[in-house]
Amino acid sequence: MKITFLCPDLVDAPHGGIPTVSRQLLRQLERIARERRVPLAFDVWALHDAPHDTRAVAREVGLQTPPRRFRSFGGSRLGMLAEAARERSDADLVFTTHIGLGPVARLLRPRAAPIVQFLHGVECWRPLPTHQRVGLWGSQLLISNSAFTLDRFFDWNPEHRSIPSKVCWLGLSNDRATRDLAPPPEDAGLSALIVGRIHPEERYKGHAELISIWNHVRRQCPDARLDIVGDGAARPAYEAQAKRLGLLESGAVRFWGRIPDDDLRALYQRTTVFAMPSRGEGFGLVYLEAMAAGVPCIGSLDDAAREVIVDGETGLSVRYGDHEGLARALVELFSDAEFRDRLGRAARARVLASFTEDHFGTRIWDALAALHPRAFAAGPA
Repeated sequence: MKITFLCPDLVDAPHGGIPTVSRQLLRQLERIARERRVPLAFDVWALHDAPHDTRAVAREVGLQTPPRRFRSFGGSRLGMLAEAARERSDADLVFTTHIGLGPVARLLRPRAAPIVQFLHGVECWRPLPTHQRVGLWGSQLLISNSAFTLDRFFDWNPEHRSIPSKVCWLGLSNDRATRDLAPPPEDAGLSALIVGRIHPEERYKGHAELISIWNHVRRQCPDARLDIVGDGAARPAYEAQAKRLGLLESGAVRFWGRIPDDDLRALYQRTTVFAMPSRGEGFGLVYLEAMAAGVPCIGSLDDAAREVIVDGETGLSVRYGDHEGLARALVELFSDAEFRDRLGRAARARVLASFTEDHFGTRIWDALAALHPRAFAAGPA
């Protein structure tokens, strides 16, 4: 089986959500193909990456066998389209990890090869521009990271409801999901953690809401601290908000910026609660990171967090904008160690049972095999 794999970034953007999913997809398809004795080869096209040797790509992505080819275009969408127009793929299937690459997929694919496109969230929650609508017309399957993402996509673009679709929840990388837990330091204290980009277009994540209620939370839990990890153009506005409320100088709210993975893991081990009361998460891998560390989460009922967090079992859910409900949930978890420990244990168990990278891979493989059973059939023993 030959798959032509189209993605915005693969090697040169190690921390983004879409590159993370793209790397997981390649690793998992290779893993399951080996287990099921299905011959598999990849051609990889990456829009924004610089040129890389295929062996370097395999090393960075975690593949055992390098792709047949790695094509990169330095961000030139026109260059990618022109190359696709010149070259027809011999693939059995064309897979894109961003709907903006649909037109490239249509130019590349052989006549009988299906096109599969992956939906992540905000990129598809709007009326699609003409070139993306054209790119979708040739698709045989849409795979979405959550029911929330898929429903919202169809709400904005009802003309595409006829395309078959499948929800495949994401998974946490196996090393992060299964890492042994260390007990939190005795001096950890009470703290809530939010992790995410801090850009003006992503104000929906809940940073401002958490800062606005923090004095109220501290009236009942005086030593509670809010740790904010991430960076972006909206950070100065949030810092100014915290300063106006007297939270910055006191250390009640701390801005960490972007930090190395080891430091982030240490913060997960120290924190009491993970809180991201967003209204626009297409999935939210950070919830899984916290849950794998045995940390209960507070999420929103207004986005895909409700598919990850089981309210009252692995965390608590509130309506976006319900400041009183958010403060109440934080105080409840800060005040009841037995309750939050029970939620944290259940949260980690839920990740290990349903939300590892291997689970994600199996969901993807099954969806593709149902679409194209001949190409995914096992080879001889």
